[in-house]
Amino acid sequence: MSRQEKSRGAWRLLLRSALNTLLGLWDAGDGVVDQVSLLTALTVFLLSAGPDVCTVEPLHALCLQRFTAGMDAKDPLVVSRCYQLLASVFQAQPDVAVPYIQALGPPLVRFLQRAERSRPQSAEELLGVLEGVRAMEALVQAADESQRAPLVAILFPLLVSFLLDENALGSAPAASRSLHQAALKDLMRLGPQHSAVFRSLIASSPALKSRLEAAVKGNQESLSAKASSANPAAKSSPSITLKTNFL
Repeated sequence: MSRQEKSRGAWRLLLRSALNTLLGLWDAGDGVVDQVSLLTALTVFLLSAGPDVCTVEPLHALCLQRFTAGMDAKDPLVVSRCYQLLASVFQAQPDVAVPYIQALGPPLVRFLQRAERSRPQSAEELLGVLEGVRAMEALVQAADESQRAPLVAILFPLLVSFLLDENALGSAPAASRSLHQAALKDLMRLGPQHSAVFRSLIASSPALKSRLEAAVKGNQESLSAKASSANPAAKSSPSITLKTNFL
C-alpha cells in the first residue's frame, strides 16, 4: 500500500492514526498497563512503518516519552525489555535511529553509571543492566566511524566499573558476581576490536588499569581455586586463561 501512488497518502494517515491509538493505550484507565507488550508493539511501528509515520510530531515526542518511561520503570522486567527493544531501534534506518540515539543515549549512560553505585541485587535487575550494556553496544555499532571511538571511550570505563577485585569477588552477591563476569567477558571481546582506544584509556587512567588488572587477577585465582577443588592433584595453571595482550 505504501508503494502505490494512489494509496500511499491514505495508508500513511492510517498508520499514523494506528500509532496514535497505540500511544494512547499507556493512559488507559481500565487497569494495569502492560508496558512490555505496548513497547514491543511500538518498536514494530518504529522498525516497519518508516520515518514518515514515526518521526512526525507529536507522535515522535510521545514515542520518546514512552521509551523514557520504560527506562525509568520500577519493574526491572520492564526496564530490561525496554533496553532490549532500544537496541533494535538504535540499529534501525538512520532517519529513525538517530533521534532516539541522541535523545535516549545520555539517559542510557546515566543508567549504567548508577549500576556501579547501586549494583543489581536480583536476577531481574541484573538482566536490566546487561540489556543496557547490549543497547550501548548497539549504539556504538550504529554510529558513524568518525564518532565510534568517543563512544567506545564511554563504554569501556562503564564495563570496568562493574568489575570486582579479588577481595570483593568472593563475598559479593550472586548478581554482582554475574555482572562482573559478563563485563570481563565483554572487555575481553571488545578490547581487541578497539585496541587503540583501549590502550589510550588505560595509559591515561592508572585507576582504570589497576582495577582491570585486579579483576583479571581475581578471576584467575577463582578459576585456579575451582580447578584445584575439582582436581586436587592438578597444580598447573587454570584451564582458562584470560588474554589481555590488547593492553
